[in-house]
Amino acid sequence: MKVAWGITGSGDKIAETVGLMERLKEEYEIEIVPYASKEGEVVLKFYRILKRVKEVFPGYKVERSANAPFLASKLQLGKFDLFLIAPATANTVAKIAHGIADTLLTNAALQAIKTRLPVYIYPVDQEVGDVTTILPNGREMRIHVRKEDVKNVETLREMDGITVLKSLDEVEEIIRGRGI
Repeated sequence: MKVAWGITGSGDKIAETVGLMERLKEEYEIEIVPYASKEGEVVLKFYRILKRVKEVFPGYKVERSANAPFLASKLQLGKFDLFLIAPATANTVAKIAHGIADTLLTNAALQAIKTRLPVYIYPVDQEVGDVTTILPNGREMRIHVRKEDVKNVETLREMDGITVLKSLDEVEEIIRGRGI
């Protein structure tokens, strides 16, 4: 199985996401090709895990424009079995929910669903209220999830071709469910 894994600029759950990617690669012997948005790479650097991602996943790519690298084409041509965006920022969720394809990951998701390639998105902002996230130095930071962000997640849930994940744990269920 070959998975295109989009990484956005969300610091929330980024360390857990990278750990999951590593474990899935090892346990299920799947090929994971990470595609980071421009801000996704900034966050990977900020959390001091970019080097590790590049070492573990030699196919790592970073956004130069909405079509560079040409991920949308690879998805449409069946070079991957699925497209996953995790963690997904409120910005990425809002753009996909409203059909705005102006970044590598939003364009790829919207193009992939046109060919019925499975698209899975794990938004970090799913419930209104305060949440605690962990900073690179290990300290906690409280952030507030707005009702507008949650509404965009609900819009995503209603879109054909997109499955919204409630937790990172669901990613392994998807891999296992696809016969791996």
